[in-house]
Amino acid sequence: MPLFLLRHGETVFNVAGRYQGQNDSELTKNGLRQARQNGQLLAELIEDTKHVHFVSSPLGRTLVTSEIICKALGIGFEDIRTDDRLMEMNYGAWQGMTAAEIDQEYPGQWQTRVDNPADFVIPGGGESYDALSARVDGWLDETRKHWDGDAVWIAVSHGGTGSVVRGRYLGLDVHEIRALDRPHDQFFELSNGQVILHGPELSG
Repeated sequence: MPLFLLRHGETVFNVAGRYQGQNDSELTKNGLRQARQNGQLLAELIEDTKHVHFVSSPLGRTLVTSEIICKALGIGFEDIRTDDRLMEMNYGAWQGMTAAEIDQEYPGQWQTRVDNPADFVIPGGGESYDALSARVDGWLDETRKHWDGDAVWIAVSHGGTGSVVRGRYLGLDVHEIRALDRPHDQFFELSNGQVILHGPELSG
């Protein structure tokens, strides 16, 4: 059975162009709408919700999104699991900053990361893409063995981490992963070695 992989709804920091990392900001009205929209489409795709395995990043913006999706599916939010491995990349000292602010405060480091994202460790306790990939691989290795049963899996994560989940599933390199789309208002189905995009304009 498939894994449906979703990103949280749009947040205040997303609109402002600020890197949230493992900090948080509230969902916007548009973000709440996106979560409801994705939940409604999931409800159309999943005929039997009795065998849903639901896992979420423990960060606030993903939990709010997950609660909205649970309501649309008619399942108990209190029954979902959280997994730290689905949290967003740790942006360390850069959390809460825009790209322009990072470049001003840490001259040259942004471009260094763009050129070598796999190895570059964000200062102040942040992560590299290699570190993020390692925890994503651990989660994928643990969960993929259970995808062949009758259950449907739903995972709510983040833009960066979700792109790594898809990329590692497809065997992409880090530069290909960084180029992947990270929509709030669409989600992905991982099944049989393929990644399928679902969204309102794609459902008809």
